[in-house]
Amino acid sequence: MSKTVTIASLNRAAARSEAEFTTTVQEVIDEADHERTAEFFDKMNIPRSVPGELTNEPLPVFNVGTEGIGDYEQERAIGDGIQKFLDRHERKIKWHAGHPSLEGCDNVVFIMRTASAVTLHRFERLQLLLRSKDEVSAVEWSISRELMNRAYLSYRNFLDLMIGPWLEAIVTTLGREAVTERLGSFYELIDETLRSMEQHRKRIEERRLELTVIPLHDTYPPVKPPNYFGGDLMGVGPWSQFWHQVQVRAQHFREHSA
Repeated sequence: MSKTVTIASLNRAAARSEAEFTTTVQEVIDEADHERTAEFFDKMNIPRSVPGELTNEPLPVFNVGTEGIGDYEQERAIGDGIQKFLDRHERKIKWHAGHPSLEGCDNVVFIMRTASAVTLHRFERLQLLLRSKDEVSAVEWSISRELMNRAYLSYRNFLDLMIGPWLEAIVTTLGREAVTERLGSFYELIDETLRSMEQHRKRIEERRLELTVIPLHDTYPPVKPPNYFGGDLMGVGPWSQFWHQVQVRAQHFREHSA
């Protein structure tokens, strides 16, 4: 019997380069061990010293099938692990904003590419989860909304940090010409990520209209999932405001890095 690779070993491998990050994450996903997947992301850490070797190449795509998706509680645990991974790397971009350098650009690019790829993977998992059954409990619907909201808001945080304090600091320190030469057409990758996120929002709304929520108490009849309560992004108004903010940030990045 082959020995199971430890989470610590997987994390070390994934932190060495984007190529190894991609292959290691896919390996973890293919295991379809939901507890290990959650733990892997929870402990994943890309050091600030590791440069990104890719900039404008297409993002890695992590493939997951229906057999790789857990139940709602398991997917919430995986979502929690992914959120900790992303929160940890938001702090690294904050650090780079305070220590701008050409070498630091390479690490920021690596982190942004992984954040983009992992965010899109979050949405793929959510799409499959929402299609795992047609009737969900109120708790399950709440979990799915939480998974969606956190994914969108977390990526907006990355855009805020990269396009705000970091881009301003690096342009001030190195000059716009040097930054443009280093980033190339990286803004196109951000644009493509946002287009995919917009399509996911449409698919989630289409699926919402097909689902049925079973109330907590038997005295109430089944209902269609509500599209808005508690201030989340399912509502038309909150979504429009959120999406406008994201597009403004992306446009700013195009103008200052192209």
